[in-house]
Amino acid sequence: MTILPNIHFRLLGFMAISLLALAAIPAAAQIDEDVGASAVGAGSAPAAIIQDDQRGSETRATTLRQDQLAGRRPVPFGSELFAEQDVSSGTSAAGATDPNYVLQPGDVVSTTTYGLVNETARLVVDAEGNIALPNVGPVRVAGVRASEVNSVVSAAASQVYQSTVQVYATVADAGEIQVFVTGPVNLPGGHTGDSRSSVIGFLQNAGGIDADRGSYRHIIIRRAGETIGSIDLYDFLLNGDLSGVDLRNGDVIVVGQQGPVVSVSGDARAPYTFEFANVAGTGAELLRYSRPRPEITHVSVLGTRDGVPFNAYLSREEFAAMSLADGDRVRYEADAPSGTFIVRVLGAHDGPSAYVVNRGDYLGPLLTRIPLDPLADVAMIHLERESIAQTQRVLLQENLARLERAIYTAPSTSAASASARAAQAASLATFIERARQVEPRGLVAFPEDADLSRVLLEPDDVIIIPYINQTVVVAGEVELPQTLLWTPGNDARDYVRRSGGFTNLANRSDTLVIHPDGSVQRGGEVRAGDRILVPPKAPGQTLQFIRDITQVFAQVGIAAAAVFR
Repeated sequence: MTILPNIHFRLLGFMAISLLALAAIPAAAQIDEDVGASAVGAGSAPAAIIQDDQRGSETRATTLRQDQLAGRRPVPFGSELFAEQDVSSGTSAAGATDPNYVLQPGDVVSTTTYGLVNETARLVVDAEGNIALPNVGPVRVAGVRASEVNSVVSAAASQVYQSTVQVYATVADAGEIQVFVTGPVNLPGGHTGDSRSSVIGFLQNAGGIDADRGSYRHIIIRRAGETIGSIDLYDFLLNGDLSGVDLRNGDVIVVGQQGPVVSVSGDARAPYTFEFANVAGTGAELLRYSRPRPEITHVSVLGTRDGVPFNAYLSREEFAAMSLADGDRVRYEADAPSGTFIVRVLGAHDGPSAYVVNRGDYLGPLLTRIPLDPLADVAMIHLERESIAQTQRVLLQENLARLERAIYTAPSTSAASASARAAQAASLATFIERARQVEPRGLVAFPEDADLSRVLLEPDDVIIIPYINQTVVVAGEVELPQTLLWTPGNDARDYVRRSGGFTNLANRSDTLVIHPDGSVQRGGEVRAGDRILVPPKAPGQTLQFIRDITQVFAQVGIAAAAVFR
């Protein structure tokens, strides 16, 4: 049988409603009756968006730290020095002069003479290390620190001028030099910069050190074929020590080959790959570099020893004494069970939003400690539980995969039904794909006779206390979808009758009643705060698809508001 377009739209609209209604969002929900009205046509059910008024925009954030990309080591410690460097021009900005910078040939000194003589000049330090100060003569400034230039020039001027003439001098600019960078860098070769530039500046111009081959610990500077200094970038990264060689034109910076490395993941303040100066050091050295957080109690180590895979799981103290090897992978673990944990409370209560409980504590005694709001709907108190949410994630993906297979593999009895199924398949597939993005909340509802004093609490539990709601929402295949005041003793059919009755396409036997705690029933008694959803009829295989989809969400109690963000 060919499905008419308006029926098809009604079915998709109901599937959207079902997805949200079976989301089990607690109490005081509302329906946006405008959404989807144009798609389903006059008199049909809107695609309702049920929102959680109690919680607003609050969501429970998960802060589990993720490892670096699968199969890849973390980036090297210190790689931020070379992140997003613009190396296209081959030059670096001069910036302000370091007061400890030592002048050399090619630098520029700015002088101002004032008093009986007023003049300014920009004087270049010549090859002999002098500047030619007007009316005074050569003044040697090479080898002088930038902070001392003024006193040196003023002293020389005082030999010629009387006190009626004063001279002020400062370093205006550094001369350009070309330094060659070689070894495992991304852009080896000659790079131009000013003579104040540090080794780090020229390494930045060279695109940084190669993450897989280059060393941060072994960098040497050569001049005229001789090694005149060496640099360990860890001294700068850890202690801020940037002492080194003043570079000159023609110097060569040689980056050495990478030494032993050990990578760190887990809950560390610095989850990087660390290089050791010579042989791989001890766990104590790595702990100092990577700074694990205080809650870390154990360390897992994966590596190779004598060509054989090696694994170890040690306490933090044992790891500190362990000798590490090149290529080891270290992960920090918080693996000490706590005797207490935190349970959060949301909704109609007047107390704190979090309580510390002991392992083995029960829900009932905790509820007696929570000061409830007079408008709390005590009968609808329920939980959000992370362990349940994890199970729901698995069930959701498995069931959606099964439904997806059914869409494309179910047999067709005629050419007309095959054509209709093809038209439906794209929409159903889109709906299922959006449903895959749903994040379960792990809702746990309790029957009326439940003994809450026997419900064990778990870490990360959230107790939801709904407010009393005096309304009933009626949606789906009714003539006048609306929100009504709750009337004691009325059942689902009574509310449908007050909403204008069923439409011609209503599937009366599958009317759903959703309670504020997320539990669902078919028809029957209605309590304050409930929502009533009337599904449309659908022929053949399409009806089975709808039942399967609604069953998936009914079974796992999915919170599906995220589908329509």
